[in-house]
Order: sequence, then structure tokens, then C-alpha cells
Amino acid sequence: MYSMIFTATDMTAAARFFRVLGDPTRLKILELLGERERTVGELVSAVTQPQPRVSTHLACLRHCGFVSTERRGKEVVYRLALEGLDRILDGALDAMGPIASRLATCTRIGPDWM
Repeated sequence: MYSMIFTATDMTAAARFFRVLGDPTRLKILELLGERERTVGELVSAVTQPQPRVSTHLACLRHCGFVSTERRGKEVVYRLALEGLDRILDGALDAMGPIASRLATCTRIGPDWM
């Protein structure tokens, strides 16, 4: 289980960690990068979002340490950089299983992504 003793900094970092994961587009990008590294163009096509929006999400993921980049000529290739993310997401799927229908219909948090 997790420790019940968090410093204010730890609590803020934990909240931001989950906030990064709290966006459907960022989750999709992470899922795609879990399969293989990809260029921005490939990610834009796969998530069907405008390039500036995908770039903004990638900047967040990079700044927060979820992904890393490598320049290859004119292209920038993104890959997962955070070890254990698959275990965290698998654990989240297990934890949310019993409440998935309630989460899917929740109107108390937003924005309305669906």
C-alpha cells in the first residue's frame, strides 16, 4: 500500500503525476508510445488531434519526465521514459474495474471529455 505520510511537496507531486494521466489524449499518446517510439506526425495521425494540441501534450509529458526525445534529421522521435508506467496503468484498470460504470457517467469532474 502507499505511505500515509506525505510531505507537502510529495503530495503536490503525486497530484500532478495523476493530473498528467488525467487527460484522455495524453493517455492515448502514452499507450501509443508503449507500443513503440513515434514521431510527432505519427502521433497526430493516431490521436486525430491538431498538431499544436498534440505538441502541447507532448511538451507536458516531456517536462514531467514521462517521455524523452531524440532528434533524427528533421524529425523528433518520442519514446516512453518513465519505468513502470505499464504497471501503474494496469493497477489503475484493476482498481477502477468495480466502479468503471460510475466513472464513465461522472459529471462532478471535468471538463466533459466525451
